[in-house]
Amino acid sequence: MKTMISGAMAIVIGLGAVSVPAMAKNRQARYQYDGRGYATLAQCQAAKRKAGKDGAIVGAATAGIGSALLGANLGEAALIAGGGALVGNQIGRAKRC
Repeated sequence: MKTMISGAMAIVIGLGAVSVPAMAKNRQARYQYDGRGYATLAQCQAAKRKAGKDGAIVGAATAGIGSALLGANLGEAALIAGGGALVGNQIGRAKRC
């Protein structure tokens, strides 16, 4: 009887040890930004910085081209493009990790 109990205990402990790593892999992402999940805060913040840079580039290009097409001189177009870059950066970084 003692042998059956120890054998059953060994099986339960063995199955428990095998299932722990499998359960650890099923864990969901801890940080989310822009609909994507990230395992670490550093990865999430890197994605946020990249979104800010992309937003700045798009904002500057859009504002600069738009102001040039509407007849602004070089100084006005540069000023408007700078404003567009600032707005695009803030929009890209608006969400939190």
